[in-house]
Amino acid sequence: MVSGRDSAEAKAFAKYIETRKILIADPSASARSGLFKVFNDLGAKTSQITLVNSFKQGVEQITALKPHIVVAEYELGRRCGLDLLQAQREQDPGTAKQMIFVIATANTSQTAVAKAAEEDIDAYIIKPFTVEIVRKTLMKAAFSKLHPSPYLAAIDAGKASLEEGRLDEAENQFAKAITLDPAPALAYYYLGQVKFIRKITEEARGSYSQGLEYNKIHYKCLVGLYELLMAQRDHSQAYEVVKKISQYFPANPKRLGEVLRLAIMNAKYEDVERYYGIFINIDERDDILIKYICAALVVCGRYYLEAGSRIRALELFQKAAATGTGRVKILREIVQVLVDHGLAKEARNFLNKFPAESHTSEDYLIMRFQILNLEGNHSLLISEGRDLLAKGLRDPRLFTIMLNRSAEANLDMAVDNIYNDAIRFFPERKTEFEELYQAAKNKPKGPKNSNA
Repeated sequence: MVSGRDSAEAKAFAKYIETRKILIADPSASARSGLFKVFNDLGAKTSQITLVNSFKQGVEQITALKPHIVVAEYELGRRCGLDLLQAQREQDPGTAKQMIFVIATANTSQTAVAKAAEEDIDAYIIKPFTVEIVRKTLMKAAFSKLHPSPYLAAIDAGKASLEEGRLDEAENQFAKAITLDPAPALAYYYLGQVKFIRKITEEARGSYSQGLEYNKIHYKCLVGLYELLMAQRDHSQAYEVVKKISQYFPANPKRLGEVLRLAIMNAKYEDVERYYGIFINIDERDDILIKYICAALVVCGRYYLEAGSRIRALELFQKAAATGTGRVKILREIVQVLVDHGLAKEARNFLNKFPAESHTSEDYLIMRFQILNLEGNHSLLISEGRDLLAKGLRDPRLFTIMLNRSAEANLDMAVDNIYNDAIRFFPERKTEFEELYQAAKNKPKGPKNSNA
């Protein structure tokens, strides 16, 4: 039996919701229709409810409708429903604060993530749900927006002071908020922000860490700590923090790029393949992110090659080449690594991926020349090298190979000429070429080259 109070609340909520525009984003048709019926039963008008089945459609409708209530499935195709909130903020930052954002999920571990996204997520609904559960969840979220608790009111007051640069007032409000809630992680985050602005970095770090004691994956405390560690150039600990963020929260292109960069800086090569798995599930891949993932795959491949894992390295190089299709710089780096490790066949396979229009470029010609050197046809190599020098190609690798092979072919005059040209074009490397020249002169002589 419904009590009079519950009935009154239901009527009040029905009146509230009948004028609200509602967006339901869920890839499951049954879940969408179920939520649609729930909102209908709660008093929402059919014309005010919009259903979408993908992240892309969700962003489009947020732009067009500017909904008051968004209910999004956590796993929204390749993207996370949490990302829709960011889209809402970018489109209409003024109304985002008044919007109710709800995550729906059947995965209890994802509810922990939703809780950790405090201040961003207003509520979460566990599937399967009932009309009453949804009503109470939305009522609580709406009431909290209209009548914030003393804890949230103190935080809001502190944020207003912070935005206006009144740091003392902001700090007092956040310190007050800490006393008003049994798990004040959000208040500790904002207190840390004040300390960070004041450049009291150790105290700021302490505030973020205290917030994480209440919730070890509190999103804003993790982000605050990460930004502080990056400012301190503590790249090792910064990586561990951003790794945790990427583990629990949806990856956006900007953060994934940062994670990749830090993984390489900290030699965490074994993590790169996992981040590649995240990368391939991101729809919006800008040029910067593609550059980062390709570079990370090449560096990781080089690491495995040096560790003796040739097959694993080649798999990573293939992924880098496929991801950066047509990017000559990525192919050049792969070929150079393979040449440096004496893998002529593999290097030529990647050389064949160079676009046809690049076959007359210096990069391509030098790559091809180095592979020819590994393949052992030195008579052809010397002829090819002479042609490249005659065309005006000036590359230290070209001069180095020509010095050695000319010496082996007893082409003494050619060795002298190549050495003189090398130190003329690369005077900064004179010592290096002098050593090569002396070593070339002292090499055992092979059979006289017929082209001498």
